[in-house]
Amino acid sequence: MRQIKKILLLVPPAYTFKSFRDINPLPPMGLGYLAAVAESMGMEVRILDCLVQGWNHEEAVDGLLIRVGLPDDEIAKRIAEFAPDVIGINCQFSRQYKIYHRLFALAKQARPESITVAGGAHATVVPEEVLQNPNCDYLLIGEAEAGFKQLLEALQSGGDLGKIDGLGRKEDGRVIINEKKEWIRDLDSIPFPAYHVMELERYFGLPSSHGARRSPRFCPIITSRGCPARCTFCSAFRVWGRKYRVRSVENVLAEMKLLHERYGVTELMFEDDNVTADARRAEKLFRGMIEAGFNFQWDTPNGVGVWSLTNELVDLMKQSGCYKLNFPVESGSQRVLDSVIRKPLDLGKVKSLIAHCDKISLERDMFLVIGMPGETLTDIRTSLRFAAQCRCFNPHISVATPYPGTELFELCRDKGFFATEFSLDDLFIRSFIIRTPDWDGEILRRTLLKGHLYLKFQRLLHDPLESFKWALRKLKDPSGLLAYLRLVNKGG
Repeated sequence: MRQIKKILLLVPPAYTFKSFRDINPLPPMGLGYLAAVAESMGMEVRILDCLVQGWNHEEAVDGLLIRVGLPDDEIAKRIAEFAPDVIGINCQFSRQYKIYHRLFALAKQARPESITVAGGAHATVVPEEVLQNPNCDYLLIGEAEAGFKQLLEALQSGGDLGKIDGLGRKEDGRVIINEKKEWIRDLDSIPFPAYHVMELERYFGLPSSHGARRSPRFCPIITSRGCPARCTFCSAFRVWGRKYRVRSVENVLAEMKLLHERYGVTELMFEDDNVTADARRAEKLFRGMIEAGFNFQWDTPNGVGVWSLTNELVDLMKQSGCYKLNFPVESGSQRVLDSVIRKPLDLGKVKSLIAHCDKISLERDMFLVIGMPGETLTDIRTSLRFAAQCRCFNPHISVATPYPGTELFELCRDKGFFATEFSLDDLFIRSFIIRTPDWDGEILRRTLLKGHLYLKFQRLLHDPLESFKWALRKLKDPSGLLAYLRLVNKGG
């Protein structure tokens, strides 16, 4: 039993490429929710985003990587000055695992009596790996608002830790993980993120935060959790569950009003895995935004589900302020979608919706994934041709990456599809670590480069003026052009 008065929640620094930063700061919504929960219990909470506060500080790691964010001595100083009783560390991206372990050690050095807690997607999919760190005391799997509150209560009262859903801990040198069984049914019961603790002003003005921003005063918002799709490369269900759960429209509009009136936010990013999965609710939400007169600009960085969209709903989305739709198509081969990725998507409907976006002058983009086991080189070429047919000449193309917790990872492990011994260091979208009987990483790399050139040529044929503008922008920024070429050809 111990009294807990102060809580510090940390966003770690991050590794990225010297030649091309593949990271950018994003207001930490997950930590904002946890901060709100702790504040409701009467505790003093701070969020230290080491990435955004040290965005202009770089340290060389090796010939390929740099570390961006506050240096260790500054982080230790902030921890010691605040003297928190609990330090929560957001372990979000598996590729950054070395920094997480470094931060747990740093936290204990700066504040030995503190209790350290891990959370986030990486902690969720490989909890044993995180808890092996002797400086990590506890871990919470998946959405953590309920578990975090229960853990804080148990630490203060001496309650039974074995009853806390999704809690990882250590006893007598053994790692013990309570299975994650429960998901919050009433999302309206969760308090709004503690935006005053998140310090939104630090992010205002960033040109890029989960994509390019159009307004300097932007903020993410999450209106639903869970995704009914079962894409084999995705681990989001480990964090949010399979069941699609929604906040009431009234609750969402109240949060929008707060952001609009108190913080002067003029742009939103819907960070839901699928904000339009319930078409009737989506229509009610977008009509409510129009009637409230918020005049937000907004987009969908994670994409939207095509199965629930209609031309009428897309019209309404634009009227409510949507300036861009991202279509997570993944593959332009219907066979790959049906049999390999297992995504419920009709490519014919995608074409129709994109054509409608063009008709109403709504910007649109496309996400593709190449290199899935079971996909052939012919399938990949079909996918690229589909993008060109949709006049998407610069789609966001990811190379299939076997993240722990996904069906893809299990397939690669069981079938021996890893080109080399698996390492968390290789988990980025240009790693080319999968090898199948149909292709290896080098063949896939050349195919991707040829695909980019093909799409640039198609743009030149269909829209020479836009091609000229694109080339002019690149020539004005030679370093950006070199970074682009490295990205598509060398994986960063």
